[in-house]
Amino acid sequence: MDWAPGSLLHELARSGPDGLEARLALERCGTARVYARGETMLLAHARDTFVLLMLDGFAKVTLTDASGLPVLIDVRAAGDIVGETAAFDGGPRSATVTAAQSLHARRISQDEWLHWATGNPAAARAVMRNQTHRGRTASRRRQDFVSGPVIARMARAALNLAEQYGTRETEGIRVRPGLTQAEWGGFIGAKERRVHHALHELADAGVISFGRCRLIIRSVPRLREYAAIGGDE
Repeated sequence: MDWAPGSLLHELARSGPDGLEARLALERCGTARVYARGETMLLAHARDTFVLLMLDGFAKVTLTDASGLPVLIDVRAAGDIVGETAAFDGGPRSATVTAAQSLHARRISQDEWLHWATGNPAAARAVMRNQTHRGRTASRRRQDFVSGPVIARMARAALNLAEQYGTRETEGIRVRPGLTQAEWGGFIGAKERRVHHALHELADAGVISFGRCRLIIRSVPRLREYAAIGGDE
């Protein structure tokens, strides 16, 4: 299986025989769990400490804004782990994680996770590379998604997700996971109506096509032109 770039299982796959042994050991940890689309996998502020290893699908990471609405801050994909921060430090969950579709995972206890992550050099190196990848991705998104017109931020976010998780189809590149316009707004820090206008402008220009939780990039070069637009809103 092709694991998401930078995910823990992707990093283990890059580590040769030692990485394979560590991956098989990790996949034997915990118990199998299936999450339905929309089901909460982790809840912000909860005090549980288990880790989830995602074996397929996508999950959405959200925080709650001042009005009590969820704001999308990140995406996790097949091969990723979620919940490891609480397992490492014993603190409360920092965000809510929700299944974007039906997905399979391994639910791993804190003790099992710490034993695996600290007791095997290949595992420790893979965890470090995975955390570094997340940090770099978060820094890039903070830089790309907070400045410039909404249409430029929308273009950058679509390109970012397509680069990591996109799949090629007849019409173009499908951006995954499918997001609502409200979720796109949370992701790039824009009001939903501004996202709506940006999507229609891009579609009218023939750059994308979109529908409910569906976005297809029809021209990557043209979308990059929009992503490069600078200036204040």
